[in-house]
Amino acid sequence: MGEYEYHLIEEVRAGRMTRRDLVRRATVAGLSLPTIGALLSACGGGDEGSATTATSTEGGAVKRGGTGRFGITVPASDVDPVTMFNTGAIMTSQVAGEYLVFPDPEYNLVPKLATEWNGVQPDVWEFTIRQGVKWHDGSNLTVDDVVATFERLTDPKSNSAALSAFGGVLAQGGTEKVDDQTVRFNLERGFVDFPYLLSSFNYNAIILPANYEIGTFTRGGIGTGPFVLTEYTAKRGVKFEKNPNYWDKGKPYMDAVEIKYFDDTPPIVLALQAGEIDAFPQTPFQGSQALFQDPEITVLESSSSEYRTVVMRVDKDPFKDKGVRQAVALCLDREALVQGLFDGRAEVGNDHAFAPIYPPSKLALTEVPQRTQDYDKAKQLLADAGFSGGIDVELTTEQFLEIPQYAVTLKEQCKPAGINITLNIQDQTTYYGSGKNQPWLQAPFNITDWGARGSASQTIGPAYLCVSVPKPDLSNSGAWNASYWCENQFDSLVAAFDAELDEQKRMELAVQAATLQNEEVPAVIGYWIKEQRATRKNVRGLAAGPTFHLEPSAMWLDT
Repeated sequence: MGEYEYHLIEEVRAGRMTRRDLVRRATVAGLSLPTIGALLSACGGGDEGSATTATSTEGGAVKRGGTGRFGITVPASDVDPVTMFNTGAIMTSQVAGEYLVFPDPEYNLVPKLATEWNGVQPDVWEFTIRQGVKWHDGSNLTVDDVVATFERLTDPKSNSAALSAFGGVLAQGGTEKVDDQTVRFNLERGFVDFPYLLSSFNYNAIILPANYEIGTFTRGGIGTGPFVLTEYTAKRGVKFEKNPNYWDKGKPYMDAVEIKYFDDTPPIVLALQAGEIDAFPQTPFQGSQALFQDPEITVLESSSSEYRTVVMRVDKDPFKDKGVRQAVALCLDREALVQGLFDGRAEVGNDHAFAPIYPPSKLALTEVPQRTQDYDKAKQLLADAGFSGGIDVELTTEQFLEIPQYAVTLKEQCKPAGINITLNIQDQTTYYGSGKNQPWLQAPFNITDWGARGSASQTIGPAYLCVSVPKPDLSNSGAWNASYWCENQFDSLVAAFDAELDEQKRMELAVQAATLQNEEVPAVIGYWIKEQRATRKNVRGLAAGPTFHLEPSAMWLDT
C-alpha cells in the first residue's frame, strides 16, 4: 500500500470516514478491487458501509428476451450527446452510448469503456481504454475516438453542454493519446474528483466516434452500448435492438428496448399502472403518489445530490443587495417543504452545495448553522435594504417534476415577509430556450432543476464559480451560473478543496466554502432529493439510481 491508501485507513479508524466512504473514495481514485478489499480488512470492524447496488427485486435465474419499455418526458432539446441537457435527451442517448466509467447507486465508480484509471498527479490523470470494443457499425473503438470526444466537448465552438462541467478543469488541447490503450488528461488545476467528470454524472461525456457529426445521433447506429438505436420519432419515442457485439459478454439480457415519450408525469404513472411501460426511471413524488400504494409496482429509493435551486441574480435589482437574498432564504420552512413536497423523501438543504451524500460535507453540515424560517429577521433585512414596504418580484420556472408545487409553496411562504411573488411557469422547451433566449439564465428570479452530481466539486463547478458566469449575450451557453455570482475567495477555496487529497483538510475547506456560500446566498438550496425509480413487479436487475442515468444492460423481465 502507498501513502494515500494508509491515509484512507487512518481516516476510517479516526471516525472521519465510514467504510462506505472509503469504498467510494477508492473507486474514484481508481484503486483495484483487491486493494479496496485489503483496505477494508485493515480498517477492521464489521461490514458497515460496504458497497451496495440496490436493484429492482431479484428473482431467480436470469430470463432472456423481451422488450423493456420505459416512460420518460419528451426531450426539451435535440437528442445529441454533445449538446443535450435535459432528462429526455440524456436517457435516450444513454441506452446506446457509454461512458468511460459509470456510477452505482452509492456513487462508487465502476469500469465501462475504461478498465483502469489513476491520478498520476492531482492535475494529470491516465485512463486505460478497454480493448475489443466495437462501435454499432462494427468498427473498433480506439483511443483516438476517446481523445476526439473530449476535444469536441471542450471546444467552445461545439456548443457542448459540458463546457461548464469542464470549465477551469479541462480545456481543449488537454486530452492526449499516450499509446494505443492509454489516454492522458492534462488538467488546468488539480482535481481529485476528476473521474466523475468522465462518468454519466457529466452526461455529455458519452464516447463518440472521432468523425462524429453533431446532430446525427438519432439517425441510429452510433454508440458502443448494449442496445442499438433503430428508430427515432420526435416527441413520440425511440426503439432499440440488442447489440449482438456488445463487449460485456452475456449482456444485455433483453432483446430490445423501447422508450415512450410523455408530456408530463400523470400519463407516465397511468401507463405504468396499466402495464403499457415497465419502468419510470426518474419518478417524482409529486404526481406519482398512487404508485407508492400500488401492489403491482416496486418503488426503489436512493439518496442523492439532486436538488432545485432558487436563483437570485446578484447583478439585478432587488437581488443586488445580499440582505434581500437572505430575506428570501429566511422565508422557507424547509422541514415543511420536505414533508409537503416529498412526504419526507428528501433532506433539508442549507443554501450551500455540499450535499449530505458527499463524504467531505460532514463538517459543513454540522458547523454551518442551519438556516430556518424567521420572518422578523427577513423583514428587518428588507427594511435595511430600503424595502420596508416589501418587494414585488416575478418567479420564472418550468413545468417539471415537483417544481410548480415548490413555486406555489415559495410564494405562500414569502408573502408574510412582504415578498410578493407572481408566478411565470413555462414548459421546459420555453424555459430552457436557445440562443439569446434562455429564461433560466436570464430571469432575475427562477427555479431550476439540477440533476445529481458525483461530488461537491462537480455540483459547484457549473453553477457557482466565476468561470461559469454566462456572457451577457449567452454566446457561451455552456456557462450555467444563473445567479451571475462571482466570488474570488469562494473560487479559491473550491480550487484548494478540489486539489486536496487529505480528507480532513478537505472537510475544513468545505466548511469555509459552505459558510461563504450560505452567507452570500446567490441561490436558495432548500432540499436534497431522495430519488425514486418505479418499476412493474416483474422487472429485475435495474439499479435504483442514480435516476438521471439509464443503464439497461442488466435488466430482465420475469414474465
